[in-house]
Amino acid sequence: MKNDAQWKLPGWPWELELLAVIFVITAIAVPVYIYYTADPAIDASELSLVQRAALERQQGIDTWHDQQGFIFGIIIVGIYLAHLAIAGMNIDYNSTSFTHLFSPLVFSLITYYRLLTISRDKTVSASIVSGSPQEIAVWILGVVLITALVARVRMARHMLNFKNTKWDIITPTLIDKSYFAAAVLQFRPLLYPPRTFRLSDEGILLEGWLYVMPIPFTHVHSVDAVQNPSFMSSGLSLATSSHSLVRVTLTDSPTPIIISPTDRDEFVRYCRSRSRTSAASTGTSGQTRGGTAQQ
Repeated sequence: MKNDAQWKLPGWPWELELLAVIFVITAIAVPVYIYYTADPAIDASELSLVQRAALERQQGIDTWHDQQGFIFGIIIVGIYLAHLAIAGMNIDYNSTSFTHLFSPLVFSLITYYRLLTISRDKTVSASIVSGSPQEIAVWILGVVLITALVARVRMARHMLNFKNTKWDIITPTLIDKSYFAAAVLQFRPLLYPPRTFRLSDEGILLEGWLYVMPIPFTHVHSVDAVQNPSFMSSGLSLATSSHSLVRVTLTDSPTPIIISPTDRDEFVRYCRSRSRTSAASTGTSGQTRGGTAQQ
């Protein structure tokens, strides 16, 4: 292949990872900082000597708050390590992995809960969040939009690798009512709706709204048109219609990718011709290397 770097796997989504790390650090450090730096909710100068002594004893014993902060820190770090482990198993052709798409929201909700516990502490006057349903909804919506924006930036950065690529076929995904009828059973196409499929002499590029999937023909085992809608649930479904299904089988994965290009016949015909060309080229180069070694 002429451009190996262009068609390599997208790799670790560092942009989304940074967003998750920001919320992890915020969830651990900010509540502790607020608790120990905020002004007390009660003015000790207005209390009697007995009440003031009781308040000083209460404020002097911070063991429970220290333990609580430590326990929360351990739990949050544990969740983050689990996130890293799961994400490491799911890094593939998709530039925006499922784990990184939802981790920022999970850690942001943990951050919100920690801030809410501080706001409801009667010994601290700080009040950052109120816990109202409207505020929670705005918080979730804001994090989702920020995550989508970061994923979009990552996608655009990866698309720069293909700015000089000559595309032989560009076909949009076919969308019809079968896409929404399968919504109950098919979660991934709703989460990762494709937009356009691009074909060049080197590979297939699946372009979504928040992700790209570059698949070089050297990694493609077969491309077949299928008629049975049950195939939508038998692989990695990125199809938006059950009437134009194409199954892309990879050489390094047992799970096929199911898509639904509008120009299905032309798409399959082109992929088969390029796959045969790639296989023949690989075989020829292998024989050449073998012949050279024998000499």
